[in-house]
Amino acid sequence: MKRLHRIQGKEQASFSFPFFSKQSLLILVIFCFLFFSSGCTDANGSGSGSKPAEVANNVNNSGNESELVKVTNDVNDSGNKAELVEVANLNQIDEALNKGPVVLKLGSKECTPCKEQEQVLSELLPMYKDSASFMLIDVNEYPELGTTFEVINIPDTCIIVGIEDGNYMYMQPDGSKSSERTSARFIGVTDKETLSETLDKAIASWKAKE
Repeated sequence: MKRLHRIQGKEQASFSFPFFSKQSLLILVIFCFLFFSSGCTDANGSGSGSKPAEVANNVNNSGNESELVKVTNDVNDSGNKAELVEVANLNQIDEALNKGPVVLKLGSKECTPCKEQEQVLSELLPMYKDSASFMLIDVNEYPELGTTFEVINIPDTCIIVGIEDGNYMYMQPDGSKSSERTSARFIGVTDKETLSETLDKAIASWKAKE
């Protein structure tokens, strides 16, 4: 009986070992399948999980680059390389007034409405590339210029039509000129049509002096 018990014990032991191995092997296969399949998430169906982000970034970057190129072309490819000029001193404005009126926007690079107003000027610029200049002043970078033009709120846009008695003359929406900028400035985002109407009057007034 003892011998039989030992044999039965051996048989039971030898029977339970293969069963444990098959179960472990099955778990290992399932684990490997889940591990290797979890990385196939990129656009091509192969690679690590970081690929989709890289692909997305490439797509977004290429889209931004093409958009920037488009804006640059719209603004600059107009024959005479017209552009928005950033002003660092008043001499730039004075020189530009020898060629025609100056549309001047005062604001800052951190101001979202200022960027919207700048886009409006970019759309107007090709239409007036031969008759007016479009200039920008960042009042954060040049606070002394902000003080000169008595800037309170931004964006602040005005149209300078000339210089009389040492003072800038500004075109008002009604077509009259004034040395008082407060009555001739446009506060906030001003639409293209409003600026265009006032600029047309400024150009007519500037040409009348010739």
